[in-house]
Amino acid sequence: MVDIKSLVVLGDSMSDIGNKWTWPTGELGRLVRAMRVNETGRFSDGKNWTDFLVEWATGEALLWGNRDLAIRKSTDHRTLTSYSTLEVNAWGGSLAAKPPVDLDQYLKFRAEEQKRPPNATPARVRYVNYAMGGCIVTTDWAPKFGALTYLRGQVEDYLVQRDLMGSAFGGATLHVIWAGLNDFVTAGRPDYDPKTTPSSDQYGDWAAWAQKDPARLVKGVGAFPAVAEIKSLVELINSRFPTAKDDHHFLVIDLPSVYHAIRYMEGLGEPSKIEEAKRVDPVVRRYDTLLARLVEDWPQTQDAPAPGHVHLVRMSRWMDYVSENLDTWKLSKLAQDRGVRPFYNPGVPPEPKQDPVSADMRRRITTSDLAHPTEAVYALMARYVVARLLSEGYTLGRLSPGTWAENAPFKDLPFDAPSYSL
Repeated sequence: MVDIKSLVVLGDSMSDIGNKWTWPTGELGRLVRAMRVNETGRFSDGKNWTDFLVEWATGEALLWGNRDLAIRKSTDHRTLTSYSTLEVNAWGGSLAAKPPVDLDQYLKFRAEEQKRPPNATPARVRYVNYAMGGCIVTTDWAPKFGALTYLRGQVEDYLVQRDLMGSAFGGATLHVIWAGLNDFVTAGRPDYDPKTTPSSDQYGDWAAWAQKDPARLVKGVGAFPAVAEIKSLVELINSRFPTAKDDHHFLVIDLPSVYHAIRYMEGLGEPSKIEEAKRVDPVVRRYDTLLARLVEDWPQTQDAPAPGHVHLVRMSRWMDYVSENLDTWKLSKLAQDRGVRPFYNPGVPPEPKQDPVSADMRRRITTSDLAHPTEAVYALMARYVVARLLSEGYTLGRLSPGTWAENAPFKDLPFDAPSYSL
């Protein structure tokens, strides 16, 4: 087993813990109601999948106490610094009970925490999350008047900040990359003409086709450039820190079908969006196939991931399975009402001790924007990421095969789609 010491998340709105909403374009998007986030900046009614992953791995919750504390705790993990760490607590302990409830006292607590001598420091996980809503992967197109950012920008920020940390950053690092849907939905990136492209699903055949006749790579078109950019970014990380290459590990997550969001469902969604889905879904499927072929047979170059260091998380198949069995997961095919607030754990007065929002409302599949998952769905996404992480021989904080079997939500239900074996 490889014990992960640092977790780096790169992606879009599904993983965003508050990066987008503070940007000018994010503020504008909220003003004109083109973007909807909760009061902590997440595209959720509460937590997203990264919040669950970190909470299960360390025992500390970022959405803790109240809005101000949740934002402050999240800020420590939106950029890489010496504060981007979380202590690992034993299972069964009080969730995030240590930090003071007063914001000023919390800042003093964090400062004192960093002064402990190394031999007095308990086990920690370094966690940093650069994901930003509206991120697109491809850089050959700038749609929406610059309102969308690029995945490459997140990677470059990470590399600069990691370089500044110097020798303080070390150990096995897991990079989780999950983005791409904005390329085909928000940016409206269309597919290639199948008459002029390779009939093979192999990434290598597409790469050879692009190199042979670059003019065919029409600007702003196709799934292949998005997959090629992910390959480039993985290798960029290795090239920038070549001596640490053997400590670099990667989880690349593919894209669920757009039909899992209410807005794209026949009879439930918006008519214009239903027509959009018919165009978008085949491109998403092609992206997933090309991404799988890349991970399965990564071209061996100097900066390619070491053997067994890059893995695909087939979120597409998992969410197909979840969608086909909503009753099993106590979910309903409905969108939430407007105004559902996060429930902080544990609540700090005047926050309620019990969630005032009904279980029926919490366990609907999308938020009121009809597009983004609810906290209940994000938990199942995180559950699948943990299952894949462990199956590939990694441990993270207190997450190991033994502890996960006892503490996983819905522990008696499958950890993978029955039709697809790990």
